[in-house]
Amino acid sequence: MNEEKSKSVSAGATANWGKFKLSVDGYFIRIDDRIIYTGSFTGSNAANASAQDKEIYELLQQANATSARFFANAIDTETKGIDVVLTYQDRLGAGKLRGDLSATFSKTNVVGDVHASDLLKGKESTYFDRSSRIYLESAIPRTKINLSMNYSLDKWNVYLRNVYFGEVDAATNTVADSQTFSGKVVTDLSFGYAFNKNISLTIGANNLFDIYPDETKIGGNRGAGYFVYSRTGQQFGTGGRFAFARLSLSL
Repeated sequence: MNEEKSKSVSAGATANWGKFKLSVDGYFIRIDDRIIYTGSFTGSNAANASAQDKEIYELLQQANATSARFFANAIDTETKGIDVVLTYQDRLGAGKLRGDLSATFSKTNVVGDVHASDLLKGKESTYFDRSSRIYLESAIPRTKINLSMNYSLDKWNVYLRNVYFGEVDAATNTVADSQTFSGKVVTDLSFGYAFNKNISLTIGANNLFDIYPDETKIGGNRGAGYFVYSRTGQQFGTGGRFAFARLSLSL
């Protein structure tokens, strides 16, 4: 196994229009000989097994093992993305308002063929299977948008945040078990009051509307009903609404 080789390019720009400030950053990352954890190689001693499968089986028997997985420089990947942040600040009535809109759009793709070792040519689907490809390319949100508003008036403060988590795919090895989990918006809201410069109280709720990811429809992944949500393609946590009260003391 060798070290990975990477190349990256990034560029950004900022602009101001009165009460608005905008920043845009783009990036491109190429990783060659990326290290992955392969699937399980088992081999076979069946009469109709290939010479390659029989050799793998014999090697595993010599090691007193039934299967083997290992780390290998097996793929090349490219990641492209753009980050955008728009900020607005102004007075509203007797108070101050700040709004932040940020968005991230990114995509990672495997490029070219899987680099199997000479002894395991033809086993590329075991080296890097469908599940591993999905987990790398689309099991995390490729789009995330965050809109937050903060309003302060005298000793009071109100904070509202909405986060959109884009759709993701379940990392499965069969097309029949494929599932795409839809995008969701999670809302946080809190109210704060400063008794003085040292003591403040905040009450609020994270995931105010008790939003959950889509339930998995893949029976084999649900176990005995314990795993309602996907363990391989998930945008955010499954804890639901979380209410809190926080007393802060600064010395």
